[in-house]
Amino acid sequence: MTKILVVVPYRDLQDAFEKVITTFDLDGISITTTHFIGTDYTVIKDLDADIIVARGITANAIAMQRPSVHVVPIVLGSGDLLEALAQAKEISNPCSIGIITNDQLGRDDRISYLMGCPVVVEQVNDQQDVKNAIQSLQERGCTVFVGGLTMCQICEDNSLKYVHIKTGYQAIVHAIEDAIAAARSLDRAKTRGNLLGTVLNNATYALFAINSYGVVIAGNKQAEKLFDVSPLEGKSIDVIYKGSKWSQTVISGSAIEELQTISGQQILVTQQPINVDEQTFGVLFTFQNAEAIRQTEHKIRTELNRKGLIAKYTFDDIVTCNSHILQLVEKAKRFSQVNGTVLLLGETGTGKELFAQSIHNHSPRSREPFVAVNCAALPEQLLESELFGYTEGAFSGASKGGKIGLFELAHKGTLFLDEIGEMPIVLQAKLLRVLQEKEVRKIGADMVIPVDVRVISAANSNIIEKVKEGKFRLDLFYRISLLNIQITPLREHKDDIGILFRHFVSLYCRRHEQVVPQISEDAVEALKRFFWPGNIRELRNAAERLAILHASSKVGEKEIALLDIGATSLYSDAMTPLVPKKQSLGASMSDQQLYQEYLASGLKKEVFARQMGMSRTTLWRKFARFEE
Repeated sequence: MTKILVVVPYRDLQDAFEKVITTFDLDGISITTTHFIGTDYTVIKDLDADIIVARGITANAIAMQRPSVHVVPIVLGSGDLLEALAQAKEISNPCSIGIITNDQLGRDDRISYLMGCPVVVEQVNDQQDVKNAIQSLQERGCTVFVGGLTMCQICEDNSLKYVHIKTGYQAIVHAIEDAIAAARSLDRAKTRGNLLGTVLNNATYALFAINSYGVVIAGNKQAEKLFDVSPLEGKSIDVIYKGSKWSQTVISGSAIEELQTISGQQILVTQQPINVDEQTFGVLFTFQNAEAIRQTEHKIRTELNRKGLIAKYTFDDIVTCNSHILQLVEKAKRFSQVNGTVLLLGETGTGKELFAQSIHNHSPRSREPFVAVNCAALPEQLLESELFGYTEGAFSGASKGGKIGLFELAHKGTLFLDEIGEMPIVLQAKLLRVLQEKEVRKIGADMVIPVDVRVISAANSNIIEKVKEGKFRLDLFYRISLLNIQITPLREHKDDIGILFRHFVSLYCRRHEQVVPQISEDAVEALKRFFWPGNIRELRNAAERLAILHASSKVGEKEIALLDIGATSLYSDAMTPLVPKKQSLGASMSDQQLYQEYLASGLKKEVFARQMGMSRTTLWRKFARFEE
């Protein structure tokens, strides 16, 4: 039931109000009356009603102090004012009349003209204003004062002549009509309000709204918790949230967004004007925890970009029996438990990314993204936009809506910068700042974005020479190499060649649906005689070639030689040829026999020469007379 409370300004009106009330249909509405005058907050705060009918400064004070209550003012009627002015003129003639009212009246000179005597009007809002107005009007020569009961009491205490403006019957009728109409609207609004309250309190962030006086008119439980104030309604924003710029929003009608520290938290504060009929009625404040926003954005980004952001390998995928490599694995496991940057040094193909992914999957960040980028594969401008992202319109050809950078995508996870030694010197300075400040600025943006990223870098050993030559920043090198691992090339742990080759052959045979052959020890010894400049990657390629080309159940030296491993190596001239021991006697064959063997093999001369254990020059000399 909607409650209407009528504040009767003086007891003579009690009967008049009760008589008027009986003439209305009050279904679902409760109307009671009370009596007090003035603006005392201790009285106003205890008024129990949804709608309050009051007069003058009392109505104004209730509206200010109880913003959630609908106030219906008893409007000063022109007839009531004229009657009071006439009485004032009878009290003292000639006289000078001072009018003290909360209402807006016409110009002083117009009223003076109508009354035939000087009339001065002072508009007031509270009891202190009334005292000040009486003093001001006295100084201006007023001898009789006209106004409400608060003025009358002050005049009575100071032996001043006064006339009370009494509320007429018609003003009472209009006020009750307005209050009942408001009650009907309020019933409908309550339903919407209950729905709104449910929505507000189910929001994940804090929010409240203020009116144009800076007083809170609505808020949710999250806001009460954030500011440790309950209830929020009726409180001044200058008390709850000091330093807000709410008046700017009211005046300009424009939204404001800024990052603030509230209760020890980084909060994104948004001030949105509340407009009614193109006028700013108040301001809606929203308070969102910055870290919660970052986590939500990170979750969305991860879901949208999940493909390619997962580390596939773990330390279990590092196949080795070499004691030194096993020590490196243990070292990498220890590194994985801290957030320091890691630099992986080693030749191409030694397994630097395998170590990087394993470190990520063994770390507390294992459930977060693993983002890899090859710094040598992209030109400077493209690499910058990939790493840091850009805003819409940052440059010609920029995607609509901008682009999220890899640092943002890797938030809470790991960013792997492969071949970091090839990064342009200009980008090195920007990368250093990101690592130091833990924040990125998109290309074309005017704000920074905090990021929490563990960086693992990889480079060839020549990065040291680049530092010495000034092609790589020394300060960045120290920053990325807090922890470092020098991965040994395959030629320095040849005892792993057999186990690795068998592992890869088995893997690729299953992938290509081939029978997994038995790799003989002679085959492994033949593999060990090769230099393997491409390291494990080159060994893996040889294993896959064997899985595709050979269907035999056993693999020996001859099958290894037929793989022609050195033919694809840039360093083949410096490599030891893969020659089966039984064919090393090829030099003892006659030239005719050797030529017939070559024709039967179907191999290229270079490959056949290696099989026979002789140089290409010797082979060509022996074949010269058969090919004239």
